[in-house]
Amino acid sequence: MKIAIIGMGIAGTSALREWTKEQKINPSIQLTVFGDKETFGTGKAFQQDDACLLMNQAAKFTSIIPENDMDFVEWIRENYGDAFPETKYYPRAKFGAYITDRMNGWLAESNADIVKEKVESIQILANKQFRVSTQSFTGDFDAVHLSTGTLPYKNPYQINSHTHTIADPYPMEKKLTNLPGGATVGVIGTGLTSIDVFRYFSRYRPDIKLSFFSLSGTFKTLIGNASPVKNQYFTLENIEQAKAANNGTIPLETYIKWFKQELNYHGVSSEEKLTADSLGSKRSIERQLAGTSKIGIVQAVLSNITFYQTYLWMALTEADKHTFKDKYDKALDKLQGAFPPETGKDFVNAWGSKFQVYDNLVTIEKNDESFNFKLDNNETIKIDYVINATGNNRIVSHDMKHPPLISQLVNERILQPETFGGVQVTMPELSAVSQKYGVLHTLKAHGQLIAGTQYGNSSVRIISKSMKASVKDIVSRLEEE
Repeated sequence: MKIAIIGMGIAGTSALREWTKEQKINPSIQLTVFGDKETFGTGKAFQQDDACLLMNQAAKFTSIIPENDMDFVEWIRENYGDAFPETKYYPRAKFGAYITDRMNGWLAESNADIVKEKVESIQILANKQFRVSTQSFTGDFDAVHLSTGTLPYKNPYQINSHTHTIADPYPMEKKLTNLPGGATVGVIGTGLTSIDVFRYFSRYRPDIKLSFFSLSGTFKTLIGNASPVKNQYFTLENIEQAKAANNGTIPLETYIKWFKQELNYHGVSSEEKLTADSLGSKRSIERQLAGTSKIGIVQAVLSNITFYQTYLWMALTEADKHTFKDKYDKALDKLQGAFPPETGKDFVNAWGSKFQVYDNLVTIEKNDESFNFKLDNNETIKIDYVINATGNNRIVSHDMKHPPLISQLVNERILQPETFGGVQVTMPELSAVSQKYGVLHTLKAHGQLIAGTQYGNSSVRIISKSMKASVKDIVSRLEEE
């Protein structure tokens, strides 16, 4: 049984973990792992970078081992001697070192072959095997895990190719260091990447004249400090009953009703603004810091839903999915993709003094060595350099320039684009759905590549946990043949 794992970030390392366990039962399993030399064992998200760039989850929520929620905590204690690491927010690079350490252990245990090259193509053979090719390697495999990591950044203003655009700011310690002194820098987007840009410039480049631009002028929320709550309405029992009463679907209005009932039960009034335009405003962040906001309770309610968020998503009709994306997705993303309060204090203090925030960006005009940012009030702001912090483009198509492997698979109809992002897979096995071949049970896709189906899978724990069913499915199918 020959298995290929393509991409060695969180998902790829999780696949390696599960196959290493299976190998103890079936020693004939042969593993080959493929990955980019620069991010092998970390993925782009947790690559080597400056220590000021922090995780947006406390240590106790970021284990790579589903059976041991405290594995990262224990690793920190063992390697750094921190007495109480559970609630701390560690540098992403340190978490990357933890993942690499665990990966190296499983590589040695499984005696996996290692190919530190990007996979250029995958072909399906007549015997149902997969031919995997890199620049210098070609091999045939019984099953493949596509764990290719993050998709390319969006390019809404068509400026990524400009010489003064930093189209992807990571790693920041390489890409942001050499900007000219006193340069004006415009950051497009106000997600977690923009918070990282703020952290980095605050520490190392206070001379930079920094401005943030977006449509709303608001950022993510802060991570709340509310105690855990027990959901009364948004429960698995209610979900199962609602599905049974609606032929396997659940109307979006039912979800909204449960959510409102849940918030009322936990003392969150309708006065708490939970719209995408109000969350992450300066006033909203200040209220969170002052303890006068109940957003932390809302986050605690949502935390209980995290592990069956995909299950809920799959129970919606296509029409309700579109409605949800249009009306609620941005607000939910701001609540769940929050950042630590310690950063929030520095951020609010610098807002308006050390950096400016502009909403309603209309267009960006390109000059040879600068840009004109035009707002809807006809104001124009001259910017020397642009940092693209708009996030990843999750819409997959045949003409994607990066990664070319995904373009090849979509172009040859081995993978099928999903309307809501990424490619189509079955749940919970994560088998690729092909327009040409049907369900490919031994080709699995993971991570951001399937975010349109496995909705809400951005956390380490969810990606890691979902790997078990995926590997077990391959084992059972190959053993039957």
